[in-house]
Amino acid sequence: MVDDIEKIPLDARLLSYAIIELNISRRNVSIYPKEHPSVTRSLGRTYDFLRKLFEIRSEITLAVAKDTIIIDEYKLDKKNPVFREFALNLSKMHIAYITLHNGVTKDELYQFHSFLSEKVEDSTVDRIRKVLREYNLQHINIRFVDYGAFSFAGGEKSQQTKENSLWERYIFGLLEGSMQGEAVSDKVRDIPPKILAQLLNRVSEENHKEEAYDRVITAYMRSSSDSFFSGTELKKMLTLINHLRPELKKQFLSSTVKNFSSNIDSSSQILKKLSVEEIIGLLNAINEQKITIPEPLMNLLDKFTDISKGNIESLKLADGLIVDDIILSPEIDSVFKQDNFVTLLDDTYQQEIQKLLNVHSKGFKTSQLIEFESEFNDDLVEKKFNQIMLELMVSPTVARKEYQEIVSLVQGQSEQLLWIGEYGQILMLLNLLESNKAQDRFADINSEALCHFHADEFLVLLVDSLRILGKQKRKEVTALCEYYDHRIIPFLIDALIEEDSQMTRRFLMDLLKQLGDKVIPEATKRLADDRWFVKRNMLYILSETNNKDVAEYIQPYCRDENLKVSFEALRCLLSSDDSYAIDTIKEYLRSDIRVRVEQAIALSGSFRIKEVVGDLIQMLKKTEMTGSDFYDKIAVVKALGDIGDPQAVETLRRVLAKRSILFRGVSDRLKEEIYKTLNGYPYESVRDLVEAGLKSKNQYIRTESLRLSKANAQ
Repeated sequence: MVDDIEKIPLDARLLSYAIIELNISRRNVSIYPKEHPSVTRSLGRTYDFLRKLFEIRSEITLAVAKDTIIIDEYKLDKKNPVFREFALNLSKMHIAYITLHNGVTKDELYQFHSFLSEKVEDSTVDRIRKVLREYNLQHINIRFVDYGAFSFAGGEKSQQTKENSLWERYIFGLLEGSMQGEAVSDKVRDIPPKILAQLLNRVSEENHKEEAYDRVITAYMRSSSDSFFSGTELKKMLTLINHLRPELKKQFLSSTVKNFSSNIDSSSQILKKLSVEEIIGLLNAINEQKITIPEPLMNLLDKFTDISKGNIESLKLADGLIVDDIILSPEIDSVFKQDNFVTLLDDTYQQEIQKLLNVHSKGFKTSQLIEFESEFNDDLVEKKFNQIMLELMVSPTVARKEYQEIVSLVQGQSEQLLWIGEYGQILMLLNLLESNKAQDRFADINSEALCHFHADEFLVLLVDSLRILGKQKRKEVTALCEYYDHRIIPFLIDALIEEDSQMTRRFLMDLLKQLGDKVIPEATKRLADDRWFVKRNMLYILSETNNKDVAEYIQPYCRDENLKVSFEALRCLLSSDDSYAIDTIKEYLRSDIRVRVEQAIALSGSFRIKEVVGDLIQMLKKTEMTGSDFYDKIAVVKALGDIGDPQAVETLRRVLAKRSILFRGVSDRLKEEIYKTLNGYPYESVRDLVEAGLKSKNQYIRTESLRLSKANAQ
């Protein structure tokens, strides 16, 4: 592996090492909770490598080709298990390439790994993109290729499918700027226009800049260095544009017009080879999309359509140009050439035009105009109207009939207030109704209105609004939830269960947490739901109440067949030092089910459970029969280091004293892990190991020993 890395440039070599650490941290994130030291350390090492890389280049792109990682033009050895595992994990997510930008944080790296840990084996690319949007990856761009969208024949991909896959990568690369038109022009020109339209309709979901479409058109249409378009190629471009979806049609047609206008002489020769119907078809497409045509090109198109309709054979005479049966001088002909168009304007006139173009209309917005615009803002009008109605509701001069009309108005307006996020206004209205009812002022009217605001239908609308707008107005939302108290809890939980956005789920969890023990009855009832994620969320909600009485509801789920449910149940009980969870962990450490053992080891370290140190030591004493046995012990060593109980040190000495010929590489990794975790133990108990490590032939062990020695120097 090292030999392969040494062959590539320094920055690509650093990225290779970073990929190794990325894969390690990816695995740790998928196994351990975020606060676990293993996650923190592996993310730290990955971040350090990337930071060094960003000193060389501002962004880093790695492409994925099934089981191979490509850095620039270099392919990392797919026989290497680490590179291959990471590549396959990305391919499983239909990832074409990843770009990391300078400024990426450790938290973003954790979010990136969390995304890679999502279960998406049977998901479409659209579903994976939807999942990705839940993660806040500002400095990590991920692009996908949807191979599943292509057709299959006889159980195998057809030749056309393989070509489509390659063409899709070329088009995607041109749009993103990772490929230049000259490099792939020969390949891109072979794409039939209808297939190219299908590819663009599928992969061009983002709003690319104008130059992105120019690159595709240039690569698709360039036939020689002498001319940009030919008549045949223009027909091909029109076929392409007609099969694009509306928003792309406008972008590509605009870019085509710009390129077509770049050389009026060439355009004139091309138009001579087109029929009147084809020219009119081009004009219709341009007009339909409301694209502005440069004046020289507009004049040229008008000339051709007018003259062609009259069946006039010659477009030019020796002494001038024919326009509407009028012979214009040769000087006027130069007007239609873009390079000469402005020469007819003197410098002063051109300067005046430029001044007008440079003026920004925003500068003319006076305070009066701004105030005038604000007064007619729909949301502001709704809010002010509601405020007036609320003031009238407390006025002693309002009669019963008028009061009834006012309440009906604000009741009808309440739904609109929800969708502009005016939760404070709604709470004021509710408090006014309660106050007037308590004072026996039109009590029946107030009671009827309050029934409306406490009805299931209104609460569903309220929670739907909170999901979308509530995060921006947390203080008002919290006060409104406190008003509704236990009445709103079932609706918040219903929304939590159906919510796809991770950020919104956290927001709903926070609202439920603030309601305290009142959530317990509803949460315990929902534990009977068959869906694993519902059980997990209810367990989390119960644990956040800090009520020890909920332990009896959580305990049965410690042995749930779904690992995520059992993990959450154990985590909840361990947070409150529940002995039942510790007994379950000890049981799992002796289990024959590997995933249960891994789960128990991870939790033992995360919660520093001293009661299981003896069990972990016994696992460390077992004789290694295969290389995987050594890897299993690495997790045990990590957990013991997190706990830091000195009684484990003697067993660590024995492991360090062992020599392994068959599994020397992984044995060295285990010993390195021991030295990596020595800082978790009292220094006096490991002083001899540190001193021995200073003399080790292993560079990593010497470095760790030196660091520990300096940190504990008297």
